[in-house]
Amino acid sequence: MAIITISRQNGSLGDEIANGLAIRLETQVISRQYALDNFYGNLKDGTVARLNESAKFFTNPIGKSDRTYADVLVERIRQLASDSADSNLIVLGMGGCIILDNFPGAVHIRVTASDKVREKSVSRRYHISDVQAREALMMGDRKHKRFVQTLFGKDIADSSIYDMIINTDRLSVDECVDSIAELARKHDIRARLAAGNDFAGTVDHQTKTVSFKNDTEEEFAQILNLYNIEWLYEPTTFPVEWDDEGNVTMAISPDFYLPHFQLYLELTTMEQKYVTKKNKKMKRVRELYPGTNIRIVYKRDFQELVERLRLFGG
Repeated sequence: MAIITISRQNGSLGDEIANGLAIRLETQVISRQYALDNFYGNLKDGTVARLNESAKFFTNPIGKSDRTYADVLVERIRQLASDSADSNLIVLGMGGCIILDNFPGAVHIRVTASDKVREKSVSRRYHISDVQAREALMMGDRKHKRFVQTLFGKDIADSSIYDMIINTDRLSVDECVDSIAELARKHDIRARLAAGNDFAGTVDHQTKTVSFKNDTEEEFAQILNLYNIEWLYEPTTFPVEWDDEGNVTMAISPDFYLPHFQLYLELTTMEQKYVTKKNKKMKRVRELYPGTNIRIVYKRDFQELVERLRLFGG
């Protein structure tokens, strides 16, 4: 599960990043248009126009009720987040970072870019001059700032309300999506662990009592726990070289053994081109101990591997 809110400057690729995350996480973007289409029933065209143009109109009551448009916006977004325990949620704009402030596992992102880059982006997209683009950006910035200030009394540019601020001057959409997805994954893991792992079944490996050699091993153990996959830490040592007197000169103790899959895993944070020695040991294990299922796992592959194991393991 990932809950991600994205606040963005106009022309900073914030919308493109949100859409890229939606594709990656197989979900949809909860935008202002989505809210207007789904949160309030059948709105008259005039009401829609006012909600699009005026932040203050959100503070008006809906019909004869005491609830305002802002009240409903907050309630519905919080409800969507509460209902997304086993799915993903992306909230674009609308003060989502404030609405879901302190929501377990939520990640709050601010996407920015330099004025020059933003002007060029808007100019190209709408086929207008740089001067016109600059004026449009100034109006858009004021509108966004006014919305958050009016509804929540916060400054949208306050860096303290975000977990990550991304400047897209030198980053591609895909690079931003990768960074945000990884941050969201880690936040989700911490939130679930803090909640007591109720969703993870009955597996209890007493992770805290194991003396891991590094943080990467501990993180991987936590991920296995989250998916209720049984593991043992360095249960077996495989000698792979001996001297003339029969003394072991090289051995490997794979970091994890997964009994259900009869699989040994050796973790590494190094780039693939730097693990020649480990690969040599792996090859020797396969030669000397036929039938042993052993592989190297790179940190970037943690989540994909564990999800595959969960699917195959039933």
